[in-house]
Amino acid sequence: MDRYRVIESMAKQHHWTHGCELGVWMGVTTFWLMNNTDLHMTCVDSWEHQPDNPEYAWQYEAIPPGSRAKQFTPWDHTANEQHFRTNAKPWGDRIHTIKGRAMAVLDQVADQSLDFIFHDGDHSHPYVANEIRAWAPKLKSTGWHIGDDHNWDTVRDSVEEVFGNNYTVTGKDVWRAPRYRPT
Repeated sequence: MDRYRVIESMAKQHHWTHGCELGVWMGVTTFWLMNNTDLHMTCVDSWEHQPDNPEYAWQYEAIPPGSRAKQFTPWDHTANEQHFRTNAKPWGDRIHTIKGRAMAVLDQVADQSLDFIFHDGDHSHPYVANEIRAWAPKLKSTGWHIGDDHNWDTVRDSVEEVFGNNYTVTGKDVWRAPRYRPT
């Protein structure tokens, strides 16, 4: 099962109303959820080249070492952002877009306001682990962290670092865990 179907199923099962996608790209997941649920979504992406990010090149300009991908096309951030914004317009206030890096826009999302966070931006380690920890306060007490690409070594290492064995992998390498709580 693809990531968007996993999230759709969980949203319906748990009667979720508000989610967040970190790393929107062109909005494939968000638009699926718009068409198949009543969710409101907060969508965060920088849609920019990141020369100060040492992990950027291997994720967005070449085949990432841990991805097992066979081919890669470098991203056109401007075209991706335009595609997303154009297709988001019909959904009105059900989609709230924040342009910026996930770790830099935390103050723009209220604590305990989200039912789930879909982590799908920077896939490096320890970035994913740090993002999970930093964004956890934005989740309601019953909220969930969800991500895909668990088959990437960097993602799997980050998820295991934060949750140990207390998470589930389902569908096409989709991982999910209840809200992170520091011990």
